[in-house]
Amino acid sequence: MNKKTGFTAWRRYQVPIILGISVLLIFTLISVSLRAPHPLKPLENICINLTAPLFNVVHQTGDALSRVWLGYFYLVGVQAENEHLKRQLQEIQNKEILFQETALEKERLRALLELKLQTALPVTGARVIGFDFSIWFKCAFLDKGQREGIEAGMPVINAAGVVGRVVEVYPDYAKVLLLIDRSSAVDAMVQRNRLRGILEGVGGNRCFLKYVEKNQDVQVGDVIVASGLGGAYPRGIILGRVVAVDKKVPGIFQEVEVDPGVDFTRLEEVLVVKTVQSVLNRQ
Repeated sequence: MNKKTGFTAWRRYQVPIILGISVLLIFTLISVSLRAPHPLKPLENICINLTAPLFNVVHQTGDALSRVWLGYFYLVGVQAENEHLKRQLQEIQNKEILFQETALEKERLRALLELKLQTALPVTGARVIGFDFSIWFKCAFLDKGQREGIEAGMPVINAAGVVGRVVEVYPDYAKVLLLIDRSSAVDAMVQRNRLRGILEGVGGNRCFLKYVEKNQDVQVGDVIVASGLGGAYPRGIILGRVVAVDKKVPGIFQEVEVDPGVDFTRLEEVLVVKTVQSVLNRQ
């Protein structure tokens, strides 16, 4: 065999020879590593000492990141559930408020119905849609007007007593001068002893019973009602209650302060009384 032939044979078997040598080395290393102790033990110890802390840090970092990631998704879920519960709670609260409002309105309308039956007069129910509490006038606006047969001069009442009287009328609205207005004057009497006077508004949420002589018996707590004279208001409708009596003021009349029966800050539904005279005028 010449040199050229040997080189050709080497090239032909180069790959199998290299693979065989590699396999032999691998098995040799495995056999050596299984011995106790084996020659590569110091090198192995060095590698483990160098890499173990790094592996530990990587492992702890991975655990921490995993916990943070899972915690993030947990918090996102909790927040979504919390928002859902808040919406449900708000809906329940809104329904409860609506239920209470409906119940209160039902109670007010029931009281108005009872008042309508007691007065035995033709009335029209209306809602208060606005107020004019200027320094000059104390008025309210109703959602009913000429189309419902309301006319100027008609008294306006509710279950608590006299509200006022209609002073201006429009096709679908009406303006009411309230009992507490300075220009309001009602012929009134003390329910207990039928003592008469004129109830006048003073601009604030109060009135005074005027022209009652000092020798007349008026006491704190006395109920003041409409006398019915003049046809302005139905007889016996409550105007208010006496809260103060002063007989030391100058003149022949005592000063009688009256708290109106109607709470004008909470006025919502009323009855407009169609007086007999107004009904006759339309016939």
